[in-house]
Amino acid sequence: MSAVEQEIIEKVRRLDEETQKRVLAFIEELEIPPDTFARTYTARDLMNMPPEERSRIMTEAFNQAAEEDFEIFEAYSEEDFDESP
Repeated sequence: MSAVEQEIIEKVRRLDEETQKRVLAFIEELEIPPDTFARTYTARDLMNMPPEERSRIMTEAFNQAAEEDFEIFEAYSEEDFDESP
């Protein structure tokens, strides 16, 4: 085991359980290939993939989108369709 690995283990051991879980989640994020979300897939790309890979990519995309902060708005209001002059 390298000196860096030993130092990481010692520092993680000193953390409380909740913080250790956060560290583990961070490490798991690092394991996701960097190009996973960088690539844009077309519907045709997705349909040509094996079902397992397609499902994995879609699940990751939905999970990432669930963590994003976004605002919901209506593109049209009733005033846009008011027919009175």
